[in-house]
Amino acid sequence: MANKVKVSLTHGKALVWNAEDVRILREDYRIVGTLVGCLPRAPRQNVHLGLPVQLMPEETQLLISKGVVELVDGGSLPEPDEKKAEAFRNMRNENYEGQIESFRQDRKREIYRHMSKIREGKKAKKQKLLEEKRKAGEEIAEDEETEEEFDVEQIPIPAIAEDNSMIQTFTQSPWQDELQPVTNEWKYPQSEHERLRCQVFSYLWGRGYYMTGGGKFGGDFLVYPGDPSRFHSFYIAICKPHQEKLTALDIISMGRLGSNVKKTVLLCSVDSEGKVVCTSLQWTGIS
Repeated sequence: MANKVKVSLTHGKALVWNAEDVRILREDYRIVGTLVGCLPRAPRQNVHLGLPVQLMPEETQLLISKGVVELVDGGSLPEPDEKKAEAFRNMRNENYEGQIESFRQDRKREIYRHMSKIREGKKAKKQKLLEEKRKAGEEIAEDEETEEEFDVEQIPIPAIAEDNSMIQTFTQSPWQDELQPVTNEWKYPQSEHERLRCQVFSYLWGRGYYMTGGGKFGGDFLVYPGDPSRFHSFYIAICKPHQEKLTALDIISMGRLGSNVKKTVLLCSVDSEGKVVCTSLQWTGIS
């Protein structure tokens, strides 16, 4: 790709702050990550989260190996100066000016939606005034009794007050391009188990699957046939060294683990030739 996605490395965590970058990674590279940020309008809840997206180490390593992303120092934002402050004020003013026209269009649409009620209200108000004139014995002109027509497009709608305008909340620094690359600081994987996880992740990803963390289901990864927003996971991938001995109780426990959540357990390892080997476990019971 022409421009690499910038991933901020902050305290060892790989974070993606740009919504468009998140879309690219998900749609083009099947990398999902996990939303970990609070929502600006609901900061005190943790049911629905927002940007940034935190990438698993295996996702980050895969993207680095494919040349898709560039790691940058998330703590190296440039110091603000008068030039940046002026650019920020101009951007805020342009944002406000754009909201004025949007506000007026919304008000017109609202008037059109309530046109019948507005006409009824105007008619009732006019009838009340005419009734008061009749009681007072005042003369009523002929044009006063005709129903007035009004053109919504000609109604003067005042601009939204600047104090009531919506404020842009940044999820990414406007000066993201000035962040310093730190690709050499990425040290994952280091241990044998981390290398095993990376190989398994890359193997399954290479076969078209989507993956997320599987810790909640007692595994290393959850494996999906399509985007997790549309599909349930089919497999729970558990990474084990190829020569590790498993007892019958271990196998039964993992088989029942998968059956309880209606998934197939995949025992994944790397053999002596460096190839990933997967063995599926399904609990069928005894009849």
